[in-house]
Amino acid sequence: MNHNRIVRGLVWILVIVLVVLCVILACPPVRAAECRLGGKPQPTPWEPDPADVDLVSRTIWGETRGCPVEEQEGVGWCIVLRKNSPQFPDTIEGVVLQPYQWRGYSPNNPEEPFHDMARAILIADHNGEPGPLPDGMFWCSGDGKHQTFRTTWLITEETRYYP
Repeated sequence: MNHNRIVRGLVWILVIVLVVLCVILACPPVRAAECRLGGKPQPTPWEPDPADVDLVSRTIWGETRGCPVEEQEGVGWCIVLRKNSPQFPDTIEGVVLQPYQWRGYSPNNPEEPFHDMARAILIADHNGEPGPLPDGMFWCSGDGKHQTFRTTWLITEETRYYP
């Protein structure tokens, strides 16, 4: 009688081990979260390259510290508009480091004050959200208090845009 009880206990342990193995093999560790969520893969939020966030935030600081928030965001969007245009390099690094373009950028500028703003601009661009600047606003300049955005390199009253 004691022997039968031991055998039955071992059979139950074997059954439990087999069930666990079936579940593990049916849901490998990489997809375990998907299996727990009804087999539907969950999207991973996109995050911009930290180097791009750094470049945009340091450029915003160098170009617009002292300007209103809308104009600070405008510089970030001006960088993004250039990146998205065939007239300019197709990377944030290429746009920001293009010679003679962003006089205010320096790798020594502080990154932190505009990190969240730069990250939000890059995520919005990635998601296809429109920015505050019309297409073609590739140039901007400022005096430390205000930025103006233009469709041409030359400054004329007709080409200025104030956000």
